[in-house]
Amino acid sequence: MGLPTGVHHLALATRDMKAQLAFFTQVVGMELEALYWMHGVENTVHAFLRLGDTCSLSFVQAPDMATIEPVMGVSHPGFSAGSVAPGAMQHLALSVPTEADLLTMRDRLRSHGYWVAGPINHNMCKSMYVQAPEGLVLEFATAEGAIDVEQWIDPAVVAHCGITPAELAGFVRPPPFTSQGGKVPQPAPTTRPNFVFTGEWAPRGAAFFQLTDEQIAAALDTPAPPVPRRPSS
Repeated sequence: MGLPTGVHHLALATRDMKAQLAFFTQVVGMELEALYWMHGVENTVHAFLRLGDTCSLSFVQAPDMATIEPVMGVSHPGFSAGSVAPGAMQHLALSVPTEADLLTMRDRLRSHGYWVAGPINHNMCKSMYVQAPEGLVLEFATAEGAIDVEQWIDPAVVAHCGITPAELAGFVRPPPFTSQGGKVPQPAPTTRPNFVFTGEWAPRGAAFFQLTDEQIAAALDTPAPPVPRRPSS
């Protein structure tokens, strides 16, 4: 109870919203479902592309993103096994139902002039890789059945990562948690690593940390969509 059940959306930065939307709709075949000014952020555009029934792929475009240059090996890996800074996304993998769908996707990508590697059989899945706009390393994968934990947690790698047997048991089967109905008090903002506000956001960030849950909701709730619903004919 209270556990995540899937990914709601993945948000990626872009300096060219139109190019990303063109790639993911015309080349990949996803549907645009939302494009609007990002809530609470001036001059920033937010887009959502439908990714299955419960998940979306999202892009965010802010004015200053046009002047921030990607750095290979820091912000971007360059290829599917390349290194990036800790906490950065190394690559994005999208699921397709079957191997036949994987080959169909390869045909779509190649028909638009994109070089594609794969499919490659990883046993737990079959994957192929392509470089999307703005250096995004994109994988498409298909899998049959669930992963066998006994076969896919390598004791040598567990030891390499410094994970004890007790820790491993907790990673495989996390301890249960009993909800308190949202009554756990807010800890101090410095208790754990937290949001970092820089530049013009710094004073606003300092004030943000002092707000109550109710004040945050009152300031940022946006229950109405940007375009009124058309009356039915």
